Amino acid sequence: MDTGFVDLDILLTRIRHPQSKVYFLDAVKAYKAGALRGALTSAWVALVYDLIAKYRELSAMGDAAAIAFLQSWDNATVAGDIAKLLQLEGSILEEATANTQVVNRIAKTHLERLREDRHLCAHPAFSAEADLFEPSPELVRLHLVNAVDLVLSQEPLQGKAIFGLYDVDVQSPGFPTAYERILDYVEQRYLARVRVQNVRNFGTVLAKSLLKGVPAQWDPLHRKIIPSLVAVRDRAAPAWPDVAQAIVRLIDNLEPANRPRAIAFIAAFPDFWPQLQEPTRTALQATIDNAAPATLADYRILAGVTLPQFRAALLALIAALDREHLVNAVASQPLADLWARAVEEYQGSGSWRRSEANFSDLITPFAGGLGSQQLDQLLDAVIDNGQNWDAAETDTLLLALLRNATPADRPSHDARNRFYQHIRRMRRTDKYEDVITFLQSDGWVLPPPEALAEDDE
Repeated sequence: MDTGFVDLDILLTRIRHPQSKVYFLDAVKAYKAGALRGALTSAWVALVYDLIAKYRELSAMGDAAAIAFLQSWDNATVAGDIAKLLQLEGSILEEATANTQVVNRIAKTHLERLREDRHLCAHPAFSAEADLFEPSPELVRLHLVNAVDLVLSQEPLQGKAIFGLYDVDVQSPGFPTAYERILDYVEQRYLARVRVQNVRNFGTVLAKSLLKGVPAQWDPLHRKIIPSLVAVRDRAAPAWPDVAQAIVRLIDNLEPANRPRAIAFIAAFPDFWPQLQEPTRTALQATIDNAAPATLADYRILAGVTLPQFRAALLALIAALDREHLVNAVASQPLADLWARAVEEYQGSGSWRRSEANFSDLITPFAGGLGSQQLDQLLDAVIDNGQNWDAAETDTLLLALLRNATPADRPSHDARNRFYQHIRRMRRTDKYEDVITFLQSDGWVLPPPEALAEDDE
């Protein structure tokens, strides 16, 4: 009889689920007492119980396969349908491998042997009448270690369900919008609870969405999809090399219509540029060089302005955009390199209504992404044009934008002073009272009033 019991005692401490530990303790006690057939039988019971417990955890996370299995199991339990329960128990390894993917295929091979040996122990009809199955201590010990290593100590990792869960999640208002929060969220909710193979598949699906626009419902969500893929790269590093290889193949074989998507993708992931085939790089560069402002339809191409090899051509393209194309470009993605054109267009507004439209279409989309220098430019653009500072909605629009800025990004005191002195000269301090009050909230003090010119008195 094998007497190395301490390893099994330590093994017990690795079991996640308390009730599974109780069942598995029966197997350990039987093993120590020399009841080897009883040990195998109890080990199988603990394994099945633990798989069902894992299914309940996955069910709570919305895993459809786990929900379907548990519905069958619970219905059979309530009805006392022993035959159905035995059938579900008999197929649970196949279910756990093919559907929920709680068990991988290599683990399934080891666990199938445990199931077969358990049958030989629990059902005499499974062996020849004269040959009583007597498992060796080494065999039983191997099964006990496998049960814990492969199932009882493991978290219930999501399998194929991750795609359905993410699809619903990324379209919901509960999915974060801030870049860093998306990284943490995707890591904790998806990557930490998914098998490596499924992480690879998940990353490839995210990349395909950005490069090909499939599934269609994700196409408007690129600001969430990009950081989700960054999370795969940065928070699931072992899976990234395979994902990267798949991405390179996707880009090298991309249809011409999707080349603007590829340019935007490389702007977000510039490390892929040198990995592409030379003909692919040539085609992408030509796509930019041949883009015409009057016929620009896919504004994703402008994202490439951050890359040195594309920057000069795209800055020239941005400079040549008319108002309609500029509005569409800002709506697609308020890139930092679009700001100068946007604030210039706003500063030159030719009427009150056009001023309000320009603010809403060209300035508001940048909310939350402007620094102090850009907000200084905006305050100057307001006071430099009477159509702007006198438009009915300017104070409301400006206040909303300022409230979206962090304290460190608010306008400089010099810009605030210029703004205040102007609206005071124009006798609009009542109109901008809420704006001035907000600007004072971080310690800025109103400057001494400048003397009014005679024409202003």
